[in-house]
Amino acid sequence: MSAENVELVRELYLSLDRDGRFADALLDDEVEYVNPPDAVEPGIRRGREEFRAATTRVEEAFGETRVEVDRLIDAGEEVVALVTFVVKGSASGVGQRQPQGHVWTFRDRKAIRFRWFNDQAAAQKAAGLEP
Repeated sequence: MSAENVELVRELYLSLDRDGRFADALLDDEVEYVNPPDAVEPGIRRGREEFRAATTRVEEAFGETRVEVDRLIDAGEEVVALVTFVVKGSASGVGQRQPQGHVWTFRDRKAIRFRWFNDQAAAQKAAGLEP
C-alpha cells in the first residue's frame, strides 16, 4: 500500500505542475492542511475548500511559484516529499529557492492530511524517519 501512496503523491505533484493545483480527485473531502507554527498563517485547515484556499494564498503571496520534487520517501502510513519551493516575486522579480518537506497521509487512495515544514529534516523526523 505504501508504494502505491508514493505514486499517489507523485500524481499530486504532477497535477500541480500541469494544472497549477493539486488534483481534487486525490484529496479526501475532509483533507487537513497543516501549516507549521512559524508559518504566516499557522494552524490546520480542513476540507478541500480550505485546502484550496491555503494553497491559493501561498500562490498569491508570490508572482510565480513552483514545487520541484527532489525525493519521495515511503514512510509506512505516510509519504515524505523532499521538495524545493521556487518563487519569484511579482513586484521585485527576485527569485528564491527554499528546501521544504511535505508529509502526506492517505486513506483509501485519497490524501487525508498534508503537513508542510520549512525544513526537510523536520519533515522526516515528523514521519518517524532519521534524516
